[in-house]
Amino acid sequence: MENLIRLDLILTRFMAFFAAVAVIGMMLLVASDAIARQVFSARIPFVSVIVANYFMVAISFLPLALAEAQDRHISVDLVYGHLRAGAQRVVTLLIHVLAALTSAGLCWTMWDEAMRRFNSGSVAVEDGVSMAIWQGYFLLPAGFGMLALTYILRIILGIAGADEARAPLIVDAEDLPSETN
Repeated sequence: MENLIRLDLILTRFMAFFAAVAVIGMMLLVASDAIARQVFSARIPFVSVIVANYFMVAISFLPLALAEAQDRHISVDLVYGHLRAGAQRVVTLLIHVLAALTSAGLCWTMWDEAMRRFNSGSVAVEDGVSMAIWQGYFLLPAGFGMLALTYILRIILGIAGADEARAPLIVDAEDLPSETN
């Protein structure tokens, strides 16, 4: 089990790393465009296309699995806290199965759309110049696919009765025990 968790966390952090790189890239591109407009009265072509079709999509969808690994998705525990431990396990397992099926379904649907865009050679046109944008469509199935894999790991852990099935796989630094002298 430990190896499955480790593999999932490596892949999850890899996706989150690319989202972080996208944040930095977007910041540099937008700042460069602003400076170019003010200093040189020129603009960098396709900035809005790149930001909307690549950076924003990567920032939004690639870290979905990281949010699940950190147990950061929205939850409302009105009834759950009052259930017995066995009922909590069943509810958690059911929710993870539904979430995995939903994520896998979205991955499949988005993959189909990405392939359609790839086959049609989807482009954006700015000032009469075309730029391919079909590549950005593959970021969505990557994000939802990784989220589905994380939920599948949670299902496996839940069936095995591991505590990690309901706990964050990545613990926040403030939740770690501190060393006090």
